[in-house]
Parts: sequence; C-alpha cells; structure tokens
Amino acid sequence: MKDIRVKDLVTFKRLTERRKSTFLINLQKEKIVKENDESSGGDYWVRSISALNNAFRENDNRFISDKITDIINDYSPKLNKGTRDKYDRNLQILYNYEDFDFRSITPTEEIKILSKARKSGVIEIAALSLKVEIHHIYTFTVDDKEYLGALLFAAQKDGYQQSELGVFAEAIFNFLTANYSSKYIIHPSFIKVVGVMTRVIVDYQMVLDDLLPSIILPIIENIKTFNNIR
Repeated sequence: MKDIRVKDLVTFKRLTERRKSTFLINLQKEKIVKENDESSGGDYWVRSISALNNAFRENDNRFISDKITDIINDYSPKLNKGTRDKYDRNLQILYNYEDFDFRSITPTEEIKILSKARKSGVIEIAALSLKVEIHHIYTFTVDDKEYLGALLFAAQKDGYQQSELGVFAEAIFNFLTANYSSKYIIHPSFIKVVGVMTRVIVDYQMVLDDLLPSIILPIIENIKTFNNIR
C-alpha cells in the first residue's frame, strides 16, 4: 500500500464496513474527493492554520487578528459558495483563538522551537507505512535533562472527537521516538494535539493513562484485513 496519513486512519474508522473497502481502493488510486486536502495542513485551512502557527511560534496573537482582517477584506459579492464557506470556516477557527494563551499548552520552562526539525515523515507501524505531520517540535530542560515536546493543530470540517485526536498523538509520539529519542526524552504530556474547530486539546499522556483509548493499532489491523497485509 501507499503511505497512509493519520487523517486517513481516522476517516477509515468512521466508515461503515461496506464503505471502508471503497475508501481504501480510492485512497490508493488517489481519487478521493478532498476540499483541497482538507486536513491539518492543506490549502483549505492554510490561512487559519498558518496564523495559529505564527502566533504559537512568536507567542503573539496579533498574527490571528491580522489574518481575520485579511480574510474579511477578501470577501466580495463575486465569491462562490465554496469559497465563502472556506473563508467562514477559517474565520471560525481564528475567532476561537483570538485570546488564546498559546503558552498554556507548553511547559512552564522556557521552550526552544526547533525550526529545522523534521516535522513530517513516514514510520512503519504493524507493517503499515504511516505518514505523520507535526506543526511544531520544541525542546525544554528540566533538572539538566533535555525533553522534547510537539504540537499539531488538527483541522477538519466537522471537528475531531477526543479519541480521534488521540490517534494523532499516538502517531506523533511514535514518530518522535523513532527520530529523536537518541538525543531527547520524549515527554508524553507535551505531545499535544489541538482540535481547532472545538478547542479540544489532548496529549499522549492521556492515552498512557487510559483517559483516551489507544486505537491506532486496532485501526491499522482493520485496514490490513481489507488489504490482506500480513
């Protein structure tokens, strides 16, 4: 199979058994209809997600208010319904975070964002190649030990449930462990995933504490049954 995104795992889990097979076939043929890749980083959400990323990086919410102004200024009577809907959804996200304290989701220690960190890549979990994306990776020090934290802003039209956001957190933790654990301690409490439509925030520690179900492997095993992967 081709590499599967974490978002696709979540979509697959939501489907009926009848639709799952069709979804996987179309996914491999790259014929799934998307809203310009309506995911955590695609063009559909780029205006709101880029503003959130800048606000987090610089710890300055003016990036959000400025983006709101930009989008409102781009409205015109000639816009088609699809474009208006896209603008409205991006504005909804931005309004949700105008007054958000982005340092409330990081450790109290000073953080250093790794601007050149590898923020996407493919890892293998249970014989499935999974493409993982992260928006920010940062380090912080506690008692002379260097820790690694990460953040993803997850956008989806109807929003994600807590358990679904947990799938992203699991994947990110696995990715960071594979690529950074030789140098840093991966801190599960600061592997954060923000569901931007609902402002729901989860972390990988919640999965470890059984506050969220660990479902990434069951989803992958279910996918493998449809593709006869051993």
